[in-house]
Amino acid sequence: MTEVWDDVWEHRKAVSDYSLHYFNFMKNFSKNLKKGAKVLEAGCGSGDTLKCFKDQETYGLDISKKSLELAKKNTDHIVLGNILEMPFKDNEFDLVYNSGVLEHFKEPQNLKGTKEMARVTKKDGHVIIIMPNKYCFWYRAYKILTIKLTGKWEFGYEEEYSTNRLKYLVRRAGLKIVKTFGLHVLPPLATNRFQILPFNIRKHLIHLDKIFPFKPYYAFGTGVICKKT
Repeated sequence: MTEVWDDVWEHRKAVSDYSLHYFNFMKNFSKNLKKGAKVLEAGCGSGDTLKCFKDQETYGLDISKKSLELAKKNTDHIVLGNILEMPFKDNEFDLVYNSGVLEHFKEPQNLKGTKEMARVTKKDGHVIIIMPNKYCFWYRAYKILTIKLTGKWEFGYEEEYSTNRLKYLVRRAGLKIVKTFGLHVLPPLATNRFQILPFNIRKHLIHLDKIFPFKPYYAFGTGVICKKT
C-alpha cells in the first residue's frame, strides 16, 4: 500500500475538484474549534486541509514518505505511521479526521482504524470520516472507465460505501453521530492527474453544490461528523 500512495503523490499534477470541496468543508469546521486545540489528519496525504487550522496545533500522519514531503509545509508536525496503530496517546486530540483512507481496508481492519481514530480523540472531541459514495454516478463511471482503459485503479484496493454503511462503521467504533453530509455533486472538472478548467475558475464553481439537497446519498464523498462520548 505504501508504494501505491508514494506513486499517487509523486505524480500529482493538479488539485482535484474533490480536494477543493474537502478544503472548503474543513475550513468551515475549523471555525468551531478553540484556539490551541490539537488536530490530527489520520492519513493526511498532502495535508492541504491542515492549513485551515491556523489557530490550532496540527499533526499529519501518513504511511507515505512522499505525501509527508508535501504535507510538511501545511502542518506543524508530520508523523510517519499507520492508522491501524497510531503512535499517539489515548485522548490526545480535539479533532481527528480523514477522507479517502478507511475504504482501502477490508473488514475488520476498517473498524480497527476507526477505533484507533476514536482512541486518540479526547472525550467530547470530534471525529470526521469521509468515504467514496457507492451511489455517486461520476465516481463509479470514472472508476470503471479508468480500470477498463488502464487495467488498474490508481488508488489500489478500495471499497465503496453507502451512507448507511458508514454510519454502521462509526457506531461500532463507539462514536456518536452528530451529522451526515455529502461533498462534490457536480461532474468533476479535475482529478489529481489532469484538469479541464483552471484552478481559479473551479474554486468558485464548488459553491454551486449548496443548491443540491440530500447530498450524503449521491455526492462523491459521503461523510459523518461524530463525537466521542
